[in-house]
Amino acid sequence: MLSKTKDTFNEEIQRYASNNIIKKLQKQGIDYRDLEESEFNSLIADEIEILKSDSKKVGAGVGIGILISLLTGI
Repeated sequence: MLSKTKDTFNEEIQRYASNNIIKKLQKQGIDYRDLEESEFNSLIADEIEILKSDSKKVGAGVGIGILISLLTGI
């Protein structure tokens, strides 16, 4: 069950990153279908890394916020 959940999560991340890349390319006037599959997949991999990095930053911020709240008693 955990494996299936992980696979579903990875598929959703892949879909989200793909949609982000398509939108970014459209803003630049580029049709993603004009790119080679390897180029598009490379852009998706880069977008996934950006999403992971952003998630870590948000998680760290939330953790620090909780820690400060616990220490100050608010």
